[in-house]
Amino acid sequence: MNIRKATEKDIPQLVKIDHDAYGEYGADNNYFNRKLNSYNASILVVEEKDKLTGFIVFEVMEKDEIPEDFRNLTIKKSIKDKWIHVIAFTTQTNYLDIDSDTKLLLEAEKLALEQGINTFCAPLSVDHPFSENKVFEFWERNNYKKVGTIEWIASPTENIPCYFYLKQLDL
Repeated sequence: MNIRKATEKDIPQLVKIDHDAYGEYGADNNYFNRKLNSYNASILVVEEKDKLTGFIVFEVMEKDEIPEDFRNLTIKKSIKDKWIHVIAFTTQTNYLDIDSDTKLLLEAEKLALEQGINTFCAPLSVDHPFSENKVFEFWERNNYKKVGTIEWIASPTENIPCYFYLKQLDL
C-alpha cells in the first residue's frame, strides 16, 4: 500500500470510487479539480498495485470559518485556531479495512501537524450510508469525539444533518 498526494491523472478514478460509494452524492471531476488546485485543500490517495483504492480530501479552515457548503455549526466549545476539515474520506471497503483506512487518516493528520495545525474535524451525516460498516466507530477509534452538529447543504433544496467530530493533538 502506498499513500501519496493526488494528481490530475487520478481524478477519473477518484470520481469512480466516490460514486461507487455514495451514488448521486459522489463528487464529480469539477469538484476534484477545484480541490486539487485549491491553495488550502489537499487530496491524498491510497494506491495498491497501481490501482487507487481510496482517498481523503481535507482543507485548512480559519478559526471562525465554516466550510462553504455547511451551516449552523453548534459545538460544545469553540475552535481556537486554524483547523482541518475532513471533507471526504472514501475507500473501496468503506470503513471495513480498519488498518488501511486508519493509515490514510493518520497520514493526513501528519501533514496537518507539519503545518502546525492540530485540530481535525469531520462532519458525518446522521444517517450515514455506511453506519452498518461502523463509520462512527471508526472515527471514535481514531480518537475523534462527537462534539456537536452541523448541516451539509447538499443542494439548493436539501440540507443533511451531520454530527461534528473533533480530534485535538499536541503539537
